[in-house]
Amino acid sequence: MDGWEGGVPGFPVWEGGDLLADCWYLTLGLVYLGVLAPGGGREGAVAEAVAGIAVANVAHLAAALVLYHLGLVVWRDPTLALVAALLHVLSPAGLFLSAPYAESSFALLSFSGYLLFALGCRAEGRPARRDLYTILAGVLFGLATAFRSNGILNGIPFAWEVVRHLPRLSQRPTDTLRRLVALGVGGVAVAAGSLGPQAVAYLRFCSGTSEPRPWCQGYAPSIYTFVQQHYW
Repeated sequence: MDGWEGGVPGFPVWEGGDLLADCWYLTLGLVYLGVLAPGGGREGAVAEAVAGIAVANVAHLAAALVLYHLGLVVWRDPTLALVAALLHVLSPAGLFLSAPYAESSFALLSFSGYLLFALGCRAEGRPARRDLYTILAGVLFGLATAFRSNGILNGIPFAWEVVRHLPRLSQRPTDTLRRLVALGVGGVAVAAGSLGPQAVAYLRFCSGTSEPRPWCQGYAPSIYTFVQQHYW
């Protein structure tokens, strides 16, 4: 097909065959469709999509780098760490990791949280650094949970560490209690990433509104469950 025989109303007929001309007519077509034209009902749509794609891809790259460093800390094997990072890059979920979606940011925050948590475990001889890493890991896990609700599972290592340190309370009370407090603060930060958005949603859609959403009447009202069931 060499061109549009009838053309687009208001624009010259496209003949095809010239790269610059093709780009020009493509731009005119997008303007005609209202994608690039101000006042066409899609103001900022292209800029928003491009920004979302850029953030997703930058987060995807950063997540792979963080995963590599996490592998170095845990396995101390550069080859194994590199393979793990490459497998993440080649994940079957690559479309979601490159699209303007929460997956890449969630992965970046989760991997960063596990990196700090692992560094904290490696710093047993330095209590202040260990506890700081633990609390910061909880904060990052909480942010990850705000992006995706299943990030709440990142709280499992905190619960496991609490169970593991409890028997030491009678032997090393000061250090163990300090460790338990840091784990508790980190665990609360993880939970806040789930409860915070839930509370905001409840105040917006359930409290003080004349027509509350159906999920507001549940025994344990959860907007996450409602969205999964109703829209997915």
